[in-house]
Order: sequence, then C-alpha cells, then structure tokens
Amino acid sequence: MSEMRHIFGRPMTRRQLMKTGIGIGGAVLASPLIAACTGGGGGDGGGNGGGGSGKVLLGSFEDPLLDPLKNTVLPLFEEETGIKVEFLGSDFTTFFQQGLNDGLSQAGQYDIYLMDDGWVPQYASSGILVDLGKEGVQPAPEFVPDWLELGYWPPRSGPRVPGFENDEPALIGLPAVGDFEILTYRTDVFPSAPTTWDELVRIAQQKQDPGSDQYGFVFRGAVGNAIAAAWYNVALAFGARHFDDQWNVIFNDEAGTRTGRFLIETLGPLAPPGVIEFDSTQEAASFLSGESFSAIQYSGNAKLQEDPDETRVYGKTAFATVPKDQEARAQSGMWIAGVSTSAPNRENAVKFLEWFSQTRVQIEMTRAGGTPVTVPAFADPQAQANDAWLPVAAEQIALGLGSKPRTPDWSKVEELLSIQLNKALQRGTLGDALDVAAAQVTDYLTEQGYY
Repeated sequence: MSEMRHIFGRPMTRRQLMKTGIGIGGAVLASPLIAACTGGGGGDGGGNGGGGSGKVLLGSFEDPLLDPLKNTVLPLFEEETGIKVEFLGSDFTTFFQQGLNDGLSQAGQYDIYLMDDGWVPQYASSGILVDLGKEGVQPAPEFVPDWLELGYWPPRSGPRVPGFENDEPALIGLPAVGDFEILTYRTDVFPSAPTTWDELVRIAQQKQDPGSDQYGFVFRGAVGNAIAAAWYNVALAFGARHFDDQWNVIFNDEAGTRTGRFLIETLGPLAPPGVIEFDSTQEAASFLSGESFSAIQYSGNAKLQEDPDETRVYGKTAFATVPKDQEARAQSGMWIAGVSTSAPNRENAVKFLEWFSQTRVQIEMTRAGGTPVTVPAFADPQAQANDAWLPVAAEQIALGLGSKPRTPDWSKVEELLSIQLNKALQRGTLGDALDVAAAQVTDYLTEQGYY
C-alpha cells in the first residue's frame, strides 16, 4: 500500500486518507452533523427491523426524477410492511457533503444514502457503506448488468485505486433509479432517426441556418462535468477511454484525439452561440425552443419534449439511441442506494433495498413515470404505452452503457480535462488541449500515489 501524504507528521496510506475524508470532493466539515431524531443510534436495527414497525431514514439529493419513488414507491412499502420511510432531501452538492460527513462522524443521521453513481468510489473508499453481501443480500438477476457492477467496491473489473488492489469486491450498493443519455431529435428536420454520427452531422450541416437562429446540434460546453461529459458521449462511440488498466492517461491517444477534434471542430460549428457556457439547463432550452435540431440528454431533460407546456416544437421531436461510430454506447448516470455503517435502523434499511429491487416494485415505479433499474420493467407494456421514451431506452440498454472511471479522484481529473476542452472550444480548434490535460492529470495522479 503506497504512502500518500503526511498529516500531523505521520505518513498516511490511501485507505487511511479516505477514511479521514481529506481530499474527497472537497474538505469534510470538521464538526459532526447533529443527528436527526432517529429514535436510537448504533446501526443494528434498534429492534425495528423486520417486525412490521419502525422506520427507514433515506437521505438523497432532490430531483424531479425521484417523484415516482417518493409518491408511489415509499407509500407502497409502508402499506406492505408497516415500516415508514422518511425522505431527507437536500440539493446535490449539500447532500454529497452531508452524507459523507455523516458516515465519517458515525452520526447516524441516515440509514440509506441515495448516491449519484459518481459518488460511490468516494463513499466506498471511505469505509462508510455496509457490505450488503454480509447482510445476506443477493442482487436480483433482473438488474441492468452495467448498473449492478457500479454497486461493487473495489470494482470487479478494470483498474483499482491504490490501497484497494487486493481487496475482494464487496456489494456496497444496489441500483435504485436509472438514468442515461439518449438522442433527442427533430422529426421535421431528420427524415428518420440518425443512426450514426456521420449521418447526424451531414443532415445537421445541410439543414442548419445560423442566420435564422437554427442550429444542427447542441451540447454542454461549460467547464466542469458539462464539456467533459460531451467529450465522453462521443468517446463512447469512437472507442476512446480515459485510462488504461494501470491508470495511465490515454484520452489523448489516437481515438481520444479523434474524439476531441470531432467535438470541437465538427460539432462545435453546429452549436448555437454561447455554447462555451452551456450546461444541461441551457442545452435543454436550446432544443425545446426549436433553436437546435438535436441533442444527447439525460432522461430528465429528454422527457420534457413530451410535455406541450415545456416545448415550442411539441409533436416534432422523437427519441433515439445514441449515434454510432464503432459502437452506440450511451453515457450512464444513475442513483445507487447504500446502507450507512452508522445506520440506526440497519435491518429495516436492508429490508427496504431487497423489497425495492423486486421487478414488480420496479414496474410500479415505472408506470408512475420513473426510470427502473431492472430489465423487465423497461419492457412493461403498460409503462411503455404511457412513456414513449421507454422502448428506446430498452433498446439503448441492450446496445450498452458506459460509466465514469471508478476513482474517488474523478472530480479533479474531470476538472483538468474540462478546462482544456473549454479553451479549445473557445478557439475553435483542438490544438494541444488533450496533451496538456493529460500531462496535468498524470502529475496529479502521481501526487496521489497512482504510479
């Protein structure tokens, strides 16, 4: 186990470092959170588990995609089990810090953390998530395979961060709410769904008219997750990756460079003015207003095109799987539920996760407008009749999903890459952007003990 840095005069390993919370998505607050009124501490269930009484404290960030969970699933669980679920929500950044701080301080404010998939390496490497396998949990075979893999730490395949190279993978989370990127396009511009990037670009170039504020394709170009995700959407099709299996940076290799040039020099001229500052809100607004002809979006924004109150081009849009080059894999982004090691109602929390994983429950959530995590729920005829996105989503899952690299240092890597991509977008040429970012990321990961 490599030494990482010194604190209070002592060398620290990565595992020790993670458990202090230092360097994980920003500094952890020094003072512990005041626990909510949980009716007890400890983490052994407090006598409330499995007896048809008690509660579960579910912590999450707020998002409209969770409305079917809150309004349909949680009441159904209480009706069937007698156990009440208290939903404790905050905004995205606030809950990330609250949950991590709760686990590190063992405050017992939450039983379950509902995590963005990108948080899992940070939470798991900090040692604050229960090994569900040791609680007797057997993951449902109906789970979308790509999503189930994200619930294991360390990963069952691919590179592992220093300090966890020889650990046996443990099931520390279960898929909870699905999400991934999908193509949205104008049916009055494209005669059929563009199946390849070449086809999309060819038609978009023919039909766009900047003089009339009509643009072929819109994407997120702002510094941070926005433009890094835009690069990854293309990379998944072009066969590019961020790292090899030894954490060596390869996003500036031949495939990565082709991806960068395509994003900056081919898609850039198809985008509306100001794209260098676009995040998901501006991306969605450009498509829904009719300004842009196509976009790759997560389901929350993509589904807005089905609401006549949200779009000026209602009835002129459709969903499709992401365009193909070598592959047609979509970028994944979803919620994973893990049980806190300091959960005051651990037994009830485990019971909820097992109950929630049933396909019948997933179908109920899907019929209520939610995005499931089991394959059969995507194919439910009643749900598909209510949601035009679902049949395309099922097709996309079969084609494959791609997730972010499994490292707690991803946010810094993403930041460094995004800064250089945004600069390239501003000047209109890729130049040496990826080489500069690769050198910076390599230096950073060297400092963190990856090499």
